[in-house]
Amino acid sequence: MRLRYPIWTLVLGTAALVAFGAGALAPVEQWLRGLAAQPGVRDAFSDPDYGRVDALTLLLSVFLLTPFGILLLALAFVFVLIVVALLFEPVLRAFRLPEWLALPVVLLGTAGGAWAASGFWLPPSLHVLALVARAWSVYFGTPDGVPR
Repeated sequence: MRLRYPIWTLVLGTAALVAFGAGALAPVEQWLRGLAAQPGVRDAFSDPDYGRVDALTLLLSVFLLTPFGILLLALAFVFVLIVVALLFEPVLRAFRLPEWLALPVVLLGTAGGAWAASGFWLPPSLHVLALVARAWSVYFGTPDGVPR
């Protein structure tokens, strides 16, 4: 039972390498090239002296701090789900509906809320992703995208 995680990691890593080598990720590479060439980030990291250092700093910051941000977002999401489910449960009791119905309704409401508020969080997220793609291409010396 202890070998499950390393075996799955090896299998998924091998599958990703085979897919990358076979060219199955070509649309993703084109999308990343397009992100790195966006007008808002095209001139980022263009300083001849410190451009590569700034790109490496951004890459390290993003890849080291992103797991903590995801953890905080997941904890906040769970907290909000619990609060909304506790507030929604008396409504279910008033209509004599089963309690298990609260979870799908709250999840659908949360997904709808995230979709409705996507104008607030989606553009900054895409800008950060474009900056990461640009930093990757500047630091690894590939002006048109992901290195092969």
